Amino acid sequence: MLLLAVVGCSHDPSARNEESLSSWAAGDSETRTKGGDSATFHIQALIARGALQEAEAYLAQAVAAGLVAREAATRLQEKIAERRAQQQQEQDRNASPSRMVDLELEEPQGRTCATELPDHPVCRELPELYAFHSPRQALEAMKQRLGEKTLALHKPERATEGPCPGLGTHYNVRWNGKRAGSIVCCPCCVENDPTPLLWTKCGIAW
Repeated sequence: MLLLAVVGCSHDPSARNEESLSSWAAGDSETRTKGGDSATFHIQALIARGALQEAEAYLAQAVAAGLVAREAATRLQEKIAERRAQQQQEQDRNASPSRMVDLELEEPQGRTCATELPDHPVCRELPELYAFHSPRQALEAMKQRLGEKTLALHKPERATEGPCPGLGTHYNVRWNGKRAGSIVCCPCCVENDPTPLLWTKCGIAW
């Protein structure tokens, strides 16, 4: 057991808190996507307030609804991680000067994609075609590209190849009784603290 004395800081913690909150509230316009400005702004506001668990839950819902793209979601997750680290630093600085803390020297047991979802690919390592968050979102993209609103998903089957064989799903897309293409979806893992997240990413195969 190791005893460490935590020495207080002479700076005014309230001034630091106000400065950090104002910088987070400013947000990042690069993380906003078309149709998702309000969702992104709400997530940034939650991060600024320090409501990180609520921000993570709202982000997952926004991604599932197609309001936040993969790149934007990654940046927001980085902001959440940075804010969490900032909160910890502020707590350490605000500790009482006379407080003695017992630190147990034990190996931290981190929860990662490798430990929690070892059979699933990591989302950011999937091929670029996996840009959609649901088969329905991918189908809408096909409709817009082909200019045909009658496209329909047909005969979902378990994927036998690709980045997630045995885990993913393959859909035929039919157009007037003929095959117009395919949509492939893959469950994948997103690194997250304290535990990784399970997402689904879909792509179009012509």
